[in-house]
Amino acid sequence: MSEIRAAGYSPTIKKRALSRRLVELRKQVGLTTTEVCKRLRWSPSKLNYIEKAKWIEPNCEAVADLCELYGVEGNDRDALIRLAREARERGWWSRYSDVFRNEYPGFEAAASIIRTYQHTFLPGLLQARSYLEALPPIVGIDDPAEIKRHVDARLARQEILLRTDHPCGLHAVIDENAILRMVDPKIRQPQLRHLVAMSELPNVDIQLVPTSSGLYRGAGEPFTYLGFSDPGERDIVLLETSVDDRMLEEKDELRRYMVRFDRLCEVALDPEATRAHLREGIG
Repeated sequence: MSEIRAAGYSPTIKKRALSRRLVELRKQVGLTTTEVCKRLRWSPSKLNYIEKAKWIEPNCEAVADLCELYGVEGNDRDALIRLAREARERGWWSRYSDVFRNEYPGFEAAASIIRTYQHTFLPGLLQARSYLEALPPIVGIDDPAEIKRHVDARLARQEILLRTDHPCGLHAVIDENAILRMVDPKIRQPQLRHLVAMSELPNVDIQLVPTSSGLYRGAGEPFTYLGFSDPGERDIVLLETSVDDRMLEEKDELRRYMVRFDRLCEVALDPEATRAHLREGIG
């Protein structure tokens, strides 16, 4: 049995690695999902949740049943059961299930590099407190306690850029219109100072697409590309909408968004020119 890889800090990634390995084992013994469900007397939805990593807390007994069916024994079986236990751990974001509508922060926490393009709002990992506090009322959240909870959750999410042990890399391309929309100086000035400070971190690159660029290649819907250093993990592209979020993992989809990001980098100011432009806005 090949080594089970589950790099990073996130139980979300460990759950994904466990599901991937169980699918590999099923295919190695030549069983279909229908045959597995029939032999274990499971519903198709139960196996689907396991193989698609949709289970909230991996069930060690279910993993043991699959190991027995697939002929996995000894150290290999123990490794899978151990991975299931680790995947049951609850990440910090689980305390904010009312703020985050999916497990995206868990994927984000395990990424080695995040590439993002935004044209309306600033990237979440770069939002200052003043900016964060202005966002909830836009979607109808007016209760001070609830606003504070949203702000606290999103500030905690930003810690991946500041951790001392393997901080995540961030490369952000931002349409200048996202800056120009900040008309309130109480929001604008602290946010611009924050962007400058973050751009000076060795693991953060920020590039601005100035309005003077006019129409430019790569423009379109915002997206975030999560890259993982573990070769066993497939990268993810997140597309956020007001209705739901989509996570793309197919190789052709990943390639298309990587090409698009490269084009955006070409039309944007380089990081040093971006920093100078932001400083000019501070005054």
